[in-house]
Amino acid sequence: MRPNPVPLIAALLFLSLSSKAQDGSRYSLLLNSGSFVPAENISKEKINEFSQKAATVSGKSFAVIQFEQIPTEQQKQQLKLQGVDLLDYLPNYAYTAVITGVPDETFLRQVKARALIELSAHQKMQPALAAGNFPARAVKVAGTADVWISFPRSFSFTEVSNELRKRNFDILSTDLKDYRIMAMRVSVQRLGELALLPCIEYVQAVPGEDVPLSFFWTNWGKDGMRVSLLNAPVSQGGKNLKGSGVVIGIGDDSDPQPHPDFTGRITSRAATGYFPPYGHGVHVSGIAAGAGIVNEVRTGFAPKSSIVSQVFSNIFTNAPAYVSDYGMVITNNSYGNIVNDCSNFGVYDLYSRVLDQQAFDLPELQNIFAAGNSGWSVCQPFPDSFRTVLSGYQSAKNVLSVGNARPNDRRIFSRSSRGPVRDGRLKPEITGIGAFITAPGPYGSYYYENTGTSMASPAIAGGMALLIERYRQLDIIPPTGENPRNGLMKALVCNSGEDSGIPGPDYSFGFGTANFWRALDMLENNRYDVGNIFPGPPETIVVSVPAGLAELKVMLYWNDPPAAAVSTQTLVNNLDLE
Repeated sequence: MRPNPVPLIAALLFLSLSSKAQDGSRYSLLLNSGSFVPAENISKEKINEFSQKAATVSGKSFAVIQFEQIPTEQQKQQLKLQGVDLLDYLPNYAYTAVITGVPDETFLRQVKARALIELSAHQKMQPALAAGNFPARAVKVAGTADVWISFPRSFSFTEVSNELRKRNFDILSTDLKDYRIMAMRVSVQRLGELALLPCIEYVQAVPGEDVPLSFFWTNWGKDGMRVSLLNAPVSQGGKNLKGSGVVIGIGDDSDPQPHPDFTGRITSRAATGYFPPYGHGVHVSGIAAGAGIVNEVRTGFAPKSSIVSQVFSNIFTNAPAYVSDYGMVITNNSYGNIVNDCSNFGVYDLYSRVLDQQAFDLPELQNIFAAGNSGWSVCQPFPDSFRTVLSGYQSAKNVLSVGNARPNDRRIFSRSSRGPVRDGRLKPEITGIGAFITAPGPYGSYYYENTGTSMASPAIAGGMALLIERYRQLDIIPPTGENPRNGLMKALVCNSGEDSGIPGPDYSFGFGTANFWRALDMLENNRYDVGNIFPGPPETIVVSVPAGLAELKVMLYWNDPPAAAVSTQTLVNNLDLE
């Protein structure tokens, strides 16, 4: 377990927490390129040999250091003073590190270091690239590959970009430089040279272009997910929640402004004229936040919320500005970038790292993604439809990925993507009703029907907007307007899900079909606890369980730090609920 404290969010808690060692060989290093047990080599001779051979940029080299036990925070700080900056945790008992100067062998032994490893080029590259298998999307110019690189946080963007230009590497984009990612075009003959640079920690093929996740084929899913009760007036037993004051970011393929159902509630940051004929983004926006002005029956989940409209992934790449400028607290993302390729399903990549980091940088913003509509795929050796959740965005740990259920019998829709993701994690986490949904279309007052996880995801986003509205009302009297943490919102939605499919959490429905009335009940009655935990003895939290209670559902949730790019195991903190 990583020693840094992490926020823990739990709904209906009765628990003790403990850490457990990773499975498998104690010192097996789990890399994307393959696993191995490093030989012990902490000696003056080996350290001097490493220092003499290791490439440097600005006097700094890149390596992996493995320990006999996880170093304490004090030891980490002492290592940093010795010129050893530990970065990302790497199972098992290891960290990527940037080293300045020659490490002190005596001190390394004191902190129980067992191995110092300089990674090879293929260990720092996506396995397909290392094998010379370049996807078509990455080959725009013959003999080259378009790639993304990530660089260690111990190097500044200026240091890295200057070094790359000095070596005549072509930089295509620095849009994600704040997340330590750059896009490049590289001769395939120089990929190994690029990967070996100490200011580069990982190289992967450039992601594909974003595409909407729906298809044409009328019921609203509001009743099925118990949202109608939240919308209903108090006089009718409801909560009169409409999403007032809540800002939802919609990343999609079109600008909803022309439709009357969004009058006065849209901030459009989409490119001018970006308005495809089928209006996928209009439909998605209508499910989350349509006002039903033309047809009241087609009112969205949060009809008084506001929308920030952007083109696809630009909604979360610009999220820091939109959170600051508009108070955005939710993004809906009904798109993916590689949708029909078993070799890419469920892969944790650099986009995944960006989104996992954003959960910490913007703790009041919840990113929600449609899981994908690749359920008709057969990815051996998995059963039909399974391990088809999309890579990148959807496979990140701290986002909420959404499956699609039918409105009448609540069965999983056949094309809804199912887990597990590549490292075995549960995805999707929750299921919405997104089949046969009629919502606003692109032409004036037009409505049309569509089906897909694209439709289920904005339903979850709209329902979450209602929870946030109520949270603000409940905060203190008078309300302060403070927003809830993203982890709390995700835990409430997941733990309140109605079990569907096989008993318990599963790879089709996640934690079940969303039930926002239950989620609201947990929120209003404070059936959750938030805290921090450190390595050491278990922590116990006790709640009173009423006599005669039919069922107790307990969930432990935490936002997990971004995984090391070279690691095949993405879970950094391993926490247990008993």
